[in-house]
Amino acid sequence: MHPQPACLNFDGPHEFDLNFEPSDHFFVGLMEDMHDYGVYADAMDIIFDEDELDDSDVDHHANENNAHQSRNLTDTERQQIYEALLPGSDHGRLKRKATTNVAQLFQVSRYKVQRIWQRAKQCRAQGIPVDVRSRKPKRCGRKKLQIDLSKVLSVLLHKRSIIRSLAKEIGVKKSTLHNRFKEGLLRRHSSTLKPLLTEQNKRERLQWCLAMLDQRTLPHEPTFSAMQNIIHMDEKWFNTTSKYVKYYMLPGEDNPHRTVQNKNHIGKVMVLSALGRPIYDGAGNCIFDGKIGLWPFVRKVRHHLVSLCYISLC
Repeated sequence: MHPQPACLNFDGPHEFDLNFEPSDHFFVGLMEDMHDYGVYADAMDIIFDEDELDDSDVDHHANENNAHQSRNLTDTERQQIYEALLPGSDHGRLKRKATTNVAQLFQVSRYKVQRIWQRAKQCRAQGIPVDVRSRKPKRCGRKKLQIDLSKVLSVLLHKRSIIRSLAKEIGVKKSTLHNRFKEGLLRRHSSTLKPLLTEQNKRERLQWCLAMLDQRTLPHEPTFSAMQNIIHMDEKWFNTTSKYVKYYMLPGEDNPHRTVQNKNHIGKVMVLSALGRPIYDGAGNCIFDGKIGLWPFVRKVRHHLVSLCYISLC
């Protein structure tokens, strides 16, 4: 051992001397003492015993199990856990470490395994089939808002045209009422105007229907005529073009240029059409398709200028 300097002598009246100035001999002796007593400033390799390594490995697996304990089990996994517990049971009682082994097998907590087993025991005690499915879909989440849809009957029809006005009248939110509509508790009806028939109109329609009866089947077996000798004729207005027309063209092709005098007053043409009922032979072959023809009502005339004074006099 090297002799200690006077400043490190703890037997004296003072523990430290703040005025002490270390010499080179002091640092040389300090470094030799550090090497002798095993104090190092360089990087060192620490070797653990095998027992310590085993304990750390157990802790690592425990942390992995804790990471899987908080997840929600599916209905299939819950059924598999119940089936895995059955071999480890004896007359409704689980054997020692049965829940622990199953929990490690499925990487869940023992509490969840025990809850599933308790559910199965309750079902057997009540005499019902064992059902270990999760009850969260029925009990969790926001509760459905109950509304009285009978109030809709007291709302005027002109205030039922949109969901927003109807929701305001019955005092519920628009989204809530729209959800009831998607569930089928409300229905949408498109109302169309019907002709207002007078008594004379009704009488004439009935007479026309009676005229279509085959006179040979009266009065015992009235049957309507086959209408194979009747031609239907009607006229129809068609626009010569449309304001918006879609075309499929090549990338380098020029766009078509269409013009009219006034796009809000496009020229029209009237067409007369005539058709009858198709006729088939005994073998089911069509011998007459019923299409007779189309005839446009077009007449080209020279335009005559009308004086403004003539128009004002008229």
